[in-house]
Amino acid sequence: MKNLVALVSLFFLTFSMNAQEPIDGIWNMGKANTQIEIAEASDGIYEGKIIASDNTDAKIGATLLKDIKLVDGEWRGKLFAAKKRKWMDTVLKAEENQLLVTVNAGIMSKTLKWTKG
Repeated sequence: MKNLVALVSLFFLTFSMNAQEPIDGIWNMGKANTQIEIAEASDGIYEGKIIASDNTDAKIGATLLKDIKLVDGEWRGKLFAAKKRKWMDTVLKAEENQLLVTVNAGIMSKTLKWTKG
C-alpha cells in the first residue's frame, strides 16, 4: 500500500512540475505603457495583439506575437521585432504576474519581462 501511495504521489508531483502557467491575458510591456492581449487564435495556437499604448507609433490591433503553442512543455512562437522588421523565435514563460519573453537571435538571446495588467 505504501508503494502505491508513493507512486501516485510521484505521478502528481511530476505532472505539476511539467504544467505550464497560462499565457493568455493582458500584459504590459513596460515601454510606453504598451499593452498586449494574448488569446487563443485557433486550436491551441495563441497570438498577441497591441491593444493600447502611449507610443504614437504603435499600431493598435497589430499582431506582435504569432504561432505561440506549447512545444515540449514550453510556449514557443514568433515575436515581431519592429527595429529589425522581422519575426524572431521566442519562448514565453509565465511566472505569477510576470511573462518572461526570451527572444532568440542566433547565438544571442534577450529576456524581456512583461507584467500582468
